[in-house]
Amino acid sequence: METLSIMCATLLGAASTANSELRVGTPVNVVVESEDARMIIIGAGRKALIVSVIPIAADTSVAMKKIGELAETIKLI
Repeated sequence: METLSIMCATLLGAASTANSELRVGTPVNVVVESEDARMIIIGAGRKALIVSVIPIAADTSVAMKKIGELAETIKLI
């Protein structure tokens, strides 16, 4: 599990670096899509992130909303 956490933090960090190079805003999330699932990575404060895996058929917008709400709650801790 530790390796997954490190890899997901690296993905979010790489997206942030890429956006910086492009002179656009900081990414809010990263979505990795495969044949049968989507992995959603969202920052939840300076020392936390949420990694969720949802089926490809799931409604991504609903999942993103719920995960975003959770991230905001975690930021308050």
